[in-house]
Amino acid sequence: MQLLKTHKYQSNLAQYCRSGNYISIPGVNEKRVDRYRNLIYSIVDDSLQSAFPLTYDLLEKHEWNNMVDNFFSSHKCQSPLVWKMPKELPNYLQEANYPLLHKYPQLKDLLLLEWFEVEIYMMEDKEVEIHVTTGTLSTDNFVINPELTIIPLSYPVHLKNASNITDKDAGQYFVSLHREPKTGKVLFTDIKYPHLEILEKLANEKADFKALLEIFKKYASEENAIIALRQFLKAALNSKLILGFTK
Repeated sequence: MQLLKTHKYQSNLAQYCRSGNYISIPGVNEKRVDRYRNLIYSIVDDSLQSAFPLTYDLLEKHEWNNMVDNFFSSHKCQSPLVWKMPKELPNYLQEANYPLLHKYPQLKDLLLLEWFEVEIYMMEDKEVEIHVTTGTLSTDNFVINPELTIIPLSYPVHLKNASNITDKDAGQYFVSLHREPKTGKVLFTDIKYPHLEILEKLANEKADFKALLEIFKKYASEENAIIALRQFLKAALNSKLILGFTK
């Protein structure tokens, strides 16, 4: 019975924090409880700003504040971890058909990109295949960075300032996000169809330059494919999207 009462009181306090409508709770000082609500709100707002700094810059101040107010008051957060809480904002906005998604068509992609940056940065370390960082580009097999993800986008939020994106930019885009091993920094790479196929192939099997060239040759002449593939592999090795070569 006592556990039921405790749960009820906790639920009432949580509901007050969301809505601002106070229901008497034993042991709670009504004159000071608003300080607790302000504290919780500040934690939510700060966490959202930290997770979505580009979204914060895109929106007008009142638009951001109203969005946070609505999220805070209407959404019952599921994750007990503060750093994971912002993940629920994009879903909330979509389920609510939130007006800002129509005013800023690029907003959905921007939120997605920013959250995946957080997720990649915070992800558990993945086992890395034994490799060497120097090898022969034309003959050795490549080892891909396992700490990456690829996401499709409808707007180039990874290439342009979100405030400069218009309806004319709408299209099909891909971006890979990976964690740089030494620094932990999350890096972005604009991905075209040949790159997408190459990364998928390397994630599933060993492959060398010759095997990867067959992918590029579907999109360009052999001469241009060789040049483009070399450029991509060198950039990927430099950024650690590809870690190196099989040992």
